[in-house]
Amino acid sequence: MSEEASPASIAIPRPTAFSVVVFSESFKFNLAHFVAYRGFRERLHGHNYRLSIELLGSRISSDGYVMDFGDVKTVARAACKQLNERVVVPSKSDVLDIRPLPTKPDHTILTCEDATVFVFPTSDCFFAPIMHSTVEEISLMMYGMIVEQLGASKLLERGIHKIKLKLSEAPGQESSMEIPVTNAFDRSTWEKSGFGGTLKCCESFVKFDPSICGPCKE
Repeated sequence: MSEEASPASIAIPRPTAFSVVVFSESFKFNLAHFVAYRGFRERLHGHNYRLSIELLGSRISSDGYVMDFGDVKTVARAACKQLNERVVVPSKSDVLDIRPLPTKPDHTILTCEDATVFVFPTSDCFFAPIMHSTVEEISLMMYGMIVEQLGASKLLERGIHKIKLKLSEAPGQESSMEIPVTNAFDRSTWEKSGFGGTLKCCESFVKFDPSICGPCKE
């Protein structure tokens, strides 16, 4: 009769992946916007956005975490705070002429393809490196903000190889994207490349004013 296996000798299946989801009532921001593209412009309106972050990793680190929830919360709250109570201006738009108001330099004037004009205090604007102020493109921008602060090398050292972001703008309306973490990640390069080629480079837009968009000044 064979001896009963001791607990130490029992083989425990090793998971191939771990996933942790971080969400908080504080991961929210209010943002005004309008989507515009060739032949179309929405009316100016706003949303109450809510963010959640999922980290996909290959292991649990020596401290027992995939990633400390507190670190993720700090970064997510900071990203949301930057956007809260702002008007998002899609700096790479090919249908908006964006420039300082000549008679009042601390204001920004947006002239649309249909000749509609908006004037906002510049301090109330968030100049985003996107073409359209859709929840999808805002999510791509926020991925860069979050990875920059968490640190790509730190994430990879902990075995985290992908980040999944969910961003909702209203009940039943949300964007979800899963993007690999790369060791060479640089937010400026990510934005200049149109989020890895997802968007066209703003340099191709003859109406674009490089004085507005920081990444394109260089």
